Amino acid sequence: MAVIDTSNYTIGGAQLFFSSTIAEDDLRATAFEKADHSLGNIAVAEINPEITYIDHWISVAGKRVKDKVVNNVTSVMIPFTFDEMNTANLEKFFQGTAAASIIPVMQTNLDEGSAKLVVETDIGQNLVYNIPKCTIRPDGALAMADEDWHTAPMTIEVLQYQTGGTASDTLNTIWLAAPFGEINVSDR
Repeated sequence: MAVIDTSNYTIGGAQLFFSSTIAEDDLRATAFEKADHSLGNIAVAEINPEITYIDHWISVAGKRVKDKVVNNVTSVMIPFTFDEMNTANLEKFFQGTAAASIIPVMQTNLDEGSAKLVVETDIGQNLVYNIPKCTIRPDGALAMADEDWHTAPMTIEVLQYQTGGTASDTLNTIWLAAPFGEINVSDR
């Protein structure tokens, strides 16, 4: 068992950045974390790996025993809630493209691109999840309470990066080796 190290306890909020370019050139750099990629204030965020396992059974001395377990279906979801009701966020939530202050609802397909989840803390470890390919979509109701901030739930679904997009050959090699992205952990 590992020794308890209280410096590993973490408190901190998340920032999410999204670009409609798959494997964007500056994804691994802080240059990706610019205002036009920001999803604003993120009230809640999670990383949710979803794995389906298949069991294999054999018969031994009249008993059925498990001899193998493998993962068959793997996905990573990042459900989050934003509370900045700006045009860019509402476009993504309502799957529309704004013309001035009007957003035609449900006029576009899912938006594919790159994303970055950044968790910076004063207590514990910082975390950066670089995602070369993903979709972003609504994930529930836009809550319009009169005694609380309006919030909207969305999900970033991580997709396996294969080839293509507009990334350079160097980035293609990086993301082919880490097709579901990479997580970097660092001290404060």
